[in-house]
Amino acid sequence: AAATLCLFIHHSNNNLNNNFSKVSSFVYPKTSTIPSSTRPPAANWIDEKPPLLFWNQILLSSPLSRSTPHQGNLQAARKPNQSNNFNRSSNGDQSSPSKRLPNPDKLTKEEKEQSLQYLASLIKRRLRQIKDAKQSTLENDVSNDLDSKQREKIESAEFVTEEEDVAYQLAKGRFIDLATTVKGEKILEDMFRTPVALAASESLTSAADDTQESKDVNNEMTGNNDDNSNNINNSDDNIDTIQTPTDPRLIKHAITSLQSLLLYAMQIGIKGPTEMQNKLVRHLFRPGDAPQEESGTWIPEWNGEAIRRFKFFRETELGKDVLAALIWKRTAQGARDLMVELGVWGRHEDTALLRSGFPIRFLEEEERVSKEAENNTHDPDRILGLRKDLRNFKVYTIDGDSTLDIDDGISVEVLKSSDDKSNDTTDPDNSQRRYRYWIHIADVDRWAPRGSPLLKAAERRGTSLYLATSTLCMFPPNMSSGVMSLESYDDKHALSLGVELNADGSIIPSSILVTPSMIQVDYRLSYDQVDEMLDEGVGYTEEWQIGAMLEAATKRRAHRVAHGSTEGMVPFPIPKGVVSAEYDEEKGDYDVSLKIETTHNSGANVTLEGEGDDPYASPVSSSQLIVTEMMIMAGEAIGKWHQAQTTQEITASDGLVQLPNELKLPYRRQPAPDFKSREAESRHMDFLYAMNKRYPHAWYARRFFNSVQVSEDAGPHFGMGLECYVQWTSPIRRLTDLQVHAALKRYLRKKRINLLIQKGIPIPADIASMDVGCDITQLREYINTASEEKDNSITSSDKVKESLKFKTVDYIDYSSGLGMIFAARPIQSSSSSYWHLEYIRRLVDESIDEVMFESVVLGCVNQERCQYAIYVYALGLEHRYVSETGKLEEGKKLWLKVSSVNPKMGLLTFSLASKSGGIHAQPTSAPAA
Repeated sequence: AAATLCLFIHHSNNNLNNNFSKVSSFVYPKTSTIPSSTRPPAANWIDEKPPLLFWNQILLSSPLSRSTPHQGNLQAARKPNQSNNFNRSSNGDQSSPSKRLPNPDKLTKEEKEQSLQYLASLIKRRLRQIKDAKQSTLENDVSNDLDSKQREKIESAEFVTEEEDVAYQLAKGRFIDLATTVKGEKILEDMFRTPVALAASESLTSAADDTQESKDVNNEMTGNNDDNSNNINNSDDNIDTIQTPTDPRLIKHAITSLQSLLLYAMQIGIKGPTEMQNKLVRHLFRPGDAPQEESGTWIPEWNGEAIRRFKFFRETELGKDVLAALIWKRTAQGARDLMVELGVWGRHEDTALLRSGFPIRFLEEEERVSKEAENNTHDPDRILGLRKDLRNFKVYTIDGDSTLDIDDGISVEVLKSSDDKSNDTTDPDNSQRRYRYWIHIADVDRWAPRGSPLLKAAERRGTSLYLATSTLCMFPPNMSSGVMSLESYDDKHALSLGVELNADGSIIPSSILVTPSMIQVDYRLSYDQVDEMLDEGVGYTEEWQIGAMLEAATKRRAHRVAHGSTEGMVPFPIPKGVVSAEYDEEKGDYDVSLKIETTHNSGANVTLEGEGDDPYASPVSSSQLIVTEMMIMAGEAIGKWHQAQTTQEITASDGLVQLPNELKLPYRRQPAPDFKSREAESRHMDFLYAMNKRYPHAWYARRFFNSVQVSEDAGPHFGMGLECYVQWTSPIRRLTDLQVHAALKRYLRKKRINLLIQKGIPIPADIASMDVGCDITQLREYINTASEEKDNSITSSDKVKESLKFKTVDYIDYSSGLGMIFAARPIQSSSSSYWHLEYIRRLVDESIDEVMFESVVLGCVNQERCQYAIYVYALGLEHRYVSETGKLEEGKKLWLKVSSVNPKMGLLTFSLASKSGGIHAQPTSAPAA
């Protein structure tokens, strides 16, 4: 029977592979080498919004999509020589990519019920323990702190050793990324541990008693007690005599059911039709994905790939069955409340983060490879003599106080003209001197090279995630805050760019230098420290380099504004409230703080104080101007440098073959607004500016901005006022920036190898094919053969030269990881919105008076509903407000009170205040609208 089952599974898998081969062969190649004929088009293959072709591939091949509304677009996108066989069988019928995989652990209906009752008993035992612990602490006049003493009481029971506990061994590691804390994962695992006193028990809790117990627990936890409801303490004691099933299949089913319950709880707040819900997880789809044969199928290995598939298919039926077995409310809200009662989730659990599939913590394997990477001594750039020693430069890093992953530093090099005979290098006022401004970016590719396991960990994430409560890094902390980070006083690997400027702030293209380097950071400064140094004059004397960089940054800002950048078009942007939440162990809750920040100020070093300025928003400081302009300059300089580079074909030079060398970079482009065809709107925008209605003008101007596209072809970026722009300054935090680093360094390496070939020098033995992205084995043989020939006659080396081919071993695809990057934006927005509303809720709860805020009307959103966009000064919040008095004029000031706020559901409503003033009333007038 076992042999027959294995044979059936084997044939089933072969059939599935045949069914999916057409999908996978079109969307993604089966090998790591991507032929040029199958690569994405050169232009417009990445978009600020998900690329149409990219999402068409996902939607059409996704098992969750039954319709193909965009199939015509996909057909048109194919090359003429590609056959129209996408997702089709040989007879022309539509094959089903959603055919389910077989379940080797299939249970009967009775076995499933037994497994569910086992899980229900475990959950009820956990709830009982929590209630007893709370009652015990209350009787002893101890504060109700489940995170400390109560938890210690619950965990004080003796359990069977982990090695002997079959259920615990199966559950261990099965709840990664199903809770935002390690503590929550541990609670889920410990639920399956077997107490010593119960290890020999011979019977499961009876189903009838479990049903009554579930009613009692649900009534107690939800407050729905009545005269017929029994307290949990008076219920049957059978839940304390739970026996672990002897059949491992039942335990596996219970674990899978609990996973399904957690997944169901994550769906809280999700609204709209199924198609809309599917879009929230489409970034998790991979070609060839197929759901399991039935809900509850055991996944052999719970790794990153399994977690991704699990959250993509969202099979929650088993979770609903668990709630039914518990007599618990069968809704996502009910499931979430249960997780909170169990202590698995906190009151502020980020369900948007959980259901997104973004990896919350690093797996053991990822942590292991990161530790190994710390000891990686392979440095191709040093071997080829490309890495320059720039440790003589005084390098500054300027970041926030809490920043640990420092990925950029800046310095100034003094260049003397031919007329300058002075040896003094400390006087910045010498008129004969020129400056070269250096931007040093952490060389992350040195530690996470192409094809490395550490890079795979970064590719799972695509970006670092910045939430109100924490930061989820793209690399493990020992790398992102350790060897990769540009910490002070240590030798650090970097990719450095040097550039000179004209008097008007424009870049001198011929002055651009790009090189791998070794640097040493002299000063690790915060924004406030730099501002203080400038205010006190230190930045112009002892540390004159900071003053020189400020002067260059001011010129650069003026240059970009003159070329139509956003800073010039919207000189007074709407500030934004930035909320941070820090957990307080003593309180057992988060402390929430709010800071209102301004993005830019049209080129001035600081926001001028006086009438019409926002008293709540922090000014844009000189230090922020320096960092912003230096990084933008680096992006433009790389683009200009790239356009000056040549492409090396496979041509002979002095009888020697050259390594083909072509550099492709992802240029970010933004077309200029079309004011001509929208003349009436343009006039209205000018009117708002002329009337000094600053924030309404900034809000109205947004409609003119076009979306940013990314292409291999260089083009202007209107929003930045640049001729070209390549983003590459944050490789620790963004995968695409790291890919640009890898492409730049491979180009430089190939260029150096070609120079060695021309000089007759062999390629260093330590240089691998992955270091340059193509197979150089034949090239080594050719060079060795050619070096032995002394005449120009046709010899064996010429035959080798004719047949020499350079197979691509690794293609850098800038579109990889985009799905997770696009998903990261709404996750960060959701976290910020939740804590913003939580901040408001606490203000309301703590105040005995009406909580009022002064606001300004930005513009009309819906005339029929009298819905307007408003900006609340003290909160740094843009919101929607339905007018209670009819039509409102742009720029009108309103005092509004908070009518209701529900952070969990994302709800906030305002109404007109009965009087001006309130807890945030201040004598300082609000800024001019």
